[in-house]
Amino acid sequence: MAHAVSSARGAETLTVVCRLPSGLVLDLYDPEDLRARAGSASPVMAPPVPRASVRLAGARRDARFHARDNRLLGLAGCTQVDAAFWEAWVAQNPGYLPLKNGLIFAQARAADAEARLAECASERTGLEGLDPNALPGVTPAHADPG
Repeated sequence: MAHAVSSARGAETLTVVCRLPSGLVLDLYDPEDLRARAGSASPVMAPPVPRASVRLAGARRDARFHARDNRLLGLAGCTQVDAAFWEAWVAQNPGYLPLKNGLIFAQARAADAEARLAECASERTGLEGLDPNALPGVTPAHADPG
């Protein structure tokens, strides 16, 4: 599974890696409150209030990122997250596609997180920018015939 945590039981914090460009805010909601809202006779229009939130740093926060190049492939932000929060959030959001597809994942140690990121460094997320030198359907002006 993309969200499996190796040896996280003894750790108080985990290193969560986020390959999304701008990061992500993880909100943890009270399940009883959500059930009460869903079972309410009249619709509750106010958004639910999270009991805890964590902001994950994105790929643009990686030390190797440079805005001029805007190259995101193989980069990710690393954030220290409480292990209990992460496990509860994963249990509450098992079908979340960035989690299932490995765009966010957690490891018990920072070195393990870096190793896992290196393994998937060549995998595209679909959120990388286009290469300005190889735009599809665009011919450079100096190469135009005539």
